[in-house]
Amino acid sequence: MNFPRTAVLTCLSIGALAVGSTGALASHDGGSGDWSGDSGGKGAFRAASYINSDGGANRNVDSDSSCATPDQRDRQRISSKSSGNPGNRNVHNDACFFDMNGNKADGPASFQSFGAGYISACPDPDGTGPKYAVLSDTNGDGRNDLCFQSGYQESMIPGTAGNEEFHARVNKNTGEGRQYVVWCSDADADGCSDEDVKDRITVRWLSS
Repeated sequence: MNFPRTAVLTCLSIGALAVGSTGALASHDGGSGDWSGDSGGKGAFRAASYINSDGGANRNVDSDSSCATPDQRDRQRISSKSSGNPGNRNVHNDACFFDMNGNKADGPASFQSFGAGYISACPDPDGTGPKYAVLSDTNGDGRNDLCFQSGYQESMIPGTAGNEEFHARVNKNTGEGRQYVVWCSDADADGCSDEDVKDRITVRWLSS
């Protein structure tokens, strides 16, 4: 299926937070989502989303947090408004698809934010390559809440940090609140409420 570089994205409700995580996807060489349904045939996979400690800069997150050993909860002070985006205290959300053999898999996916905060960065997966990313405000409240990426990060430089993973950053710069970020396989680029393969993180934003 071809994915347009612009898309009309629909408003989704917080009811999308129910988390499941199995499906079929092409796997490539190479969490926390639960297996269900599929008995393990070729292409069966699961989603794993985690908070990246950014080399220890985020001290509330386990230093070894990864797709294999995810830390999915964070308490973070809100960013200053003057720091702009992605924000001086933004939270780095990464994610992977795994097939039944533990290999990472590629495919279209979305990060979707509910509750407090917003998505402050949605990087293009391969720079000037054919992959792309679309960051949008689906409900018109002025906060970007959906980051669609046509595939995982793919660099021509071997060993580049973050290759074969998906990346986004979330932020909040006014008031306190709890942010839920669901990550899912999203072939139709319209968010996670209609998807079965997904996982999530939670960030508790504090004013001090």
